[in-house]
Amino acid sequence: MGIEARGLTKSFGGRPAISDVSFRVAEGEIVGFLGPNGAGKTTTMRILLGTLRADAGEAAVTGPVGYLPESFAAYEALSVRSYLGFIARLKDVRASTAVDKAMARAGVEDLASRPVERLSKGQRQRVGMAQALLGSPRSYILDEPTIGLDPRQIVDARRVIGGLRDGAAVLLSTHVLAEAAEVCDRVVVIVRGKVVAEERPGTTPDLEERFLRLVGESELA
Repeated sequence: MGIEARGLTKSFGGRPAISDVSFRVAEGEIVGFLGPNGAGKTTTMRILLGTLRADAGEAAVTGPVGYLPESFAAYEALSVRSYLGFIARLKDVRASTAVDKAMARAGVEDLASRPVERLSKGQRQRVGMAQALLGSPRSYILDEPTIGLDPRQIVDARRVIGGLRDGAAVLLSTHVLAEAAEVCDRVVVIVRGKVVAEERPGTTPDLEERFLRLVGESELA
């Protein structure tokens, strides 16, 4: 099944946040979720994750789900290994090698004994990716996964994300259009709470120009 939104609609205080949002991410596919700030990406992802109830429509996600929020937070006093071990237990991931495997894939083995409170923003983000990888989920929802990373770490993170499509459905929210063009099979563009386009980056000569035109046309509508 993968990840599917069917007619999702949500309002806050009588003001619509999203309206009739529909798209699908199949297993073995990475779909970029693009839109300006306030477009409705976070609301949509929260509904898909089950932390927010839609006013109308349906969300379906094949579990378990690996989730990386834009602002990743962890228990500050724990070491990276202890924190990931704690999350593994919450996810009912029992294999003793799961934490080591996740740290290796996310490139944080050298941080294993360091307290989370001593990590930089980029290091925290990589630990966040490691916790999302725990248990090899069948679906991933990643919110700005490369934010705060240096250029080398961004390259490594995109390589990890690209490898997730092997047997999993991946929804990737990003503001970096070059990132969407590089790693995504398709992109879904949302503006003012409505999906305005769904296309393949390879068929769009200039994704940035196309994105800006879509946003501009929708904002003026």
